[in-house]
Amino acid sequence: AQTFGGGGFEGEAQFGPPPEPREYGAPPAQGGDGFFIHRQELKLGLLAGLMVGAGVLAFLGRPWMRKAYLGAAVAVLGFGMGGYLCPTAAVQNVFLKAGTAYLLLFLVPVIGALLLGRLFCGYVCPFGALQELLHVRRWALRIPDRLWRVLSAFRFVVLGYLVVRVLVLHSVAFDGYSPFKPLFAWGGTPGTIAFTAAFALLSLVLFRPFCRTLCPYGALLSILSRFSLFRVGADARCRSCGLCTRACPAGAMAGGRVDATECLLCGACASGCRPAALGLRPFWRRRSGRS
Repeated sequence: AQTFGGGGFEGEAQFGPPPEPREYGAPPAQGGDGFFIHRQELKLGLLAGLMVGAGVLAFLGRPWMRKAYLGAAVAVLGFGMGGYLCPTAAVQNVFLKAGTAYLLLFLVPVIGALLLGRLFCGYVCPFGALQELLHVRRWALRIPDRLWRVLSAFRFVVLGYLVVRVLVLHSVAFDGYSPFKPLFAWGGTPGTIAFTAAFALLSLVLFRPFCRTLCPYGALLSILSRFSLFRVGADARCRSCGLCTRACPAGAMAGGRVDATECLLCGACASGCRPAALGLRPFWRRRSGRS
């Protein structure tokens, strides 16, 4: 395993052997004894602020504004903070750093998922944002939906493996293997750099390939989004014309019905809906004639 994220900002991380295992809830040795370590109060404020702004944009439903927001997430949480929250390390570090403010940082996207679904994935995560910004839709490869469903299952396998491993071994593995982590942190191993390069190229022709196939934090938020208070849905004006299905880059739409576990709240479906039947609404307001 490799350490990745041991400095003041995550961009100050050093690649190398892992730290000695420690008891759950104990702060990392290099971080001192405080609850807020590694400038976590600043990270928490930035993350919470970006999540609130993302929620406002999701309700406004302005896809063109979202592109600028993704760029801001890449600049602030990516290059500014070295790639935060690292999706591979997050689901492991929450156990090792539960005695610090890292737990609060981890829970901010979780709360967002319970309120609005995959808001963090769709607007704030710098790893997913850069994949999306690199994507060229006219170059997109057509992958059968059935194959996507099979590939998407791997992220849950990765999530399960990493959680079980950290509970047993008390150490973090594969945290450098999040696309663009070496780019954000300005350092890496040949393996992590090659991993980043591969997914950067895949992102040109596939929409968010890491997010949809391997991301463990995204898998967790996908599970939680099943219980979200608000979600995209259609009202009685929906004609099941299929325009939203063709507009959705994440494959989350099917004739006005949305798969909340895949929906990134990007607004592409609503902006392409001729009857204007789609929007964010409480989960109990189904497509049964109630708007």
